[in-house]
Amino acid sequence: MRASVRRSVQALLDGTDMVTMLAGAVSGAVTGYTYYPAGFDADLRLAATGAVALGGAFVFTTVADAVLAPLRRRFAPVAFAGMRAAAEARVAEARGVAVPSGLSEALDQVATAAEEDAAHRAAQAAYRIDLSNQLLSNPVRWRGYTNGEATYHLALGTVLHYRCEETERGTPEHRYTLLTADDPTPVPVTNVRDIFEDLNLRVRRTGALDETVPSTV
Repeated sequence: MRASVRRSVQALLDGTDMVTMLAGAVSGAVTGYTYYPAGFDADLRLAATGAVALGGAFVFTTVADAVLAPLRRRFAPVAFAGMRAAAEARVAEARGVAVPSGLSEALDQVATAAEEDAAHRAAQAAYRIDLSNQLLSNPVRWRGYTNGEATYHLALGTVLHYRCEETERGTPEHRYTLLTADDPTPVPVTNVRDIFEDLNLRVRRTGALDETVPSTV
């Protein structure tokens, strides 16, 4: 069934509730006012009429609910789903996340979320190699990728690479490796001191080369 038809039926059911309540109230008021016992106090006639009108509205709506119950059960979940979707859209917009208009836009949003998730996971797990909580724990410095891996730019031609693997027991194992442009072999990192020693060695080598280069001045 099309959504437009469902909405029309739901609107009709809502309108039926209002009409039924009004019909019951009017019928009760007419009945209470017309058949009010003549021997009773006339000042209580309006109060009694109002009470009968409320009773009539209650009876009419109860009967209508019983008759329309099958239709309500069929269309109520659809209406609830629509209201829930609208509420979720409002929450997402309030958080600054636009509701995607199509599958392609949704894929872009999920890809962005996956990259940010990888960057945050790399930063959160960095305490395993850096307890200083100053350098590698900053997620802004990490660049995440949709495959769950992330990289941390340390210096020109030197990056720290992160990936998470599962052991044979199914527990996650966080791995950090140092990658340099002049050496394609990944260097496992288990402590921030490993990074320090590698960078320190590179600085020494660079300084030694600078000293051996003859001055052109």
